[in-house]
Parts: sequence; structure tokens; C-alpha cells
Amino acid sequence: MVRIAFQTPGFADFPVEQPGEIVTLIWPDDGAEVVLPADGWRFPDGVPEQHARNYTVRRHDPATATLEIDFVVHGDHGTASRWAARAQPGDRLGYAGPRFHWHHEHGDGAAWNLLIADETGLPALAAIAETLPAFQRAIALIEVENAAERQPLRCAGRLDVTWVERGGVHAGETLALADAARTVALPDGAGHVWGAGESGVMRAVRDCLREQRGIERSAMHILGYWKYDDTKDWIDA
Repeated sequence: MVRIAFQTPGFADFPVEQPGEIVTLIWPDDGAEVVLPADGWRFPDGVPEQHARNYTVRRHDPATATLEIDFVVHGDHGTASRWAARAQPGDRLGYAGPRFHWHHEHGDGAAWNLLIADETGLPALAAIAETLPAFQRAIALIEVENAAERQPLRCAGRLDVTWVERGGVHAGETLALADAARTVALPDGAGHVWGAGESGVMRAVRDCLREQRGIERSAMHILGYWKYDDTKDWIDA
């Protein structure tokens, strides 16, 4: 992963209110200037729709008008990965947003939080963990390629982390996260689940938690951040 800091005066009052909020980044064509869409995501006549992808706000600092975003870098396969691997000070992108995928009210009354993610959801998971209250127990299940991809996580309360390593299997080709959700030890009392990652894997995680662990759908907020069928050729991830 590569962490990149973006700075613009507009970030001084950028309305980031919850951890893990989503922004849309917009890449121009090679050698061209950024052109932003108008209302309804319409680009001006003669301007092709530019490459856009959603990313999680890892950290926002209004005092320095800075936004930090983590990128999964996987070689030259895809505009975002290719750009992140070569980014230099002064490079410009467009942006739109933000919008939230987590709200602390989701976990009101919960004795514990279960956080589940692959690399694409890891920045949001880390941001959420940093803001959980000290009195709430937290458990994290995180899928990564190998041990080198582990990151330190901060949490005011107790946080138990299980790193699920793919060991050479492509992301989206394993249900190891669902297997981990099936066997993880959960505390007593009512809990709340947040998850983000490959859509099919997250669906399996949700079904496992509902059918085998007895967690109500209303206590889960599980999101598909990407689809394996759309990226398995590794041409536009």
C-alpha cells in the first residue's frame, strides 16, 4: 500500500464527519488537465468521461487542508495503481464527495464491534478502529496477501486482530474471510458488524454471520467495495 497526501484549500472545510468516508478521485487522460463533471456527472462536450474510482479517507486534517488516502498498488494493471506507484509532489487529480459508509450511531448500544475487510476496506477499518470508544470491545478480521502487508492498528479500547493471509491466491478467489467469521470468538452481548471488500466474499460473510452466528441483518453494515468478475483480468482495478 502507498499512502498519498492531497492538499488544496477546499480541504480546510471539507465535510468529513465520520471515519472511512468515501471520495471519488478523477484522473485526466495522459498529458491532459483534470476536467470535472457538471451536475449529473456529465462532462463537457468533446471531453471523454475520465477515469474515476472511489477511495476511503484514511485521515483528514483541516488545519493543514490535507486529505490522506491509501492505495493498493499492484503494478501497472489499472490507472489508479499505475498512478499511485509514480505519484510526485505537484501531481493533480479531481475529486468529488464525500459520503459516509459508517456512522457511530450504527453501533449505539452494542457491547462490541466486529470489523471485517480485505485491502480495499482496510483503510476504512483502520479509521473506524481509531474512533471507537474505549468501553467497546473490537474484533477485526483482515484479509491481506501475506504478513508483509500487515499494518499497525490503533484503538482506544481492546482490539483483537486476526490477519487472514491469501498466500498467493488472488484476491476475490478465496472465502477465507467467511471461514474466519464462522469461527471467530465473539464476546457476550449484542454486537455490531461492519465489513467492506469484494462483493461476493462480503455476501458470504454476511450469510455466515446471519445463518450460523445468529446476528440480525439490522446489526450488520457490510459493503461490496469491488467485484471480482469486473477485475479478474487485472486490466482496470
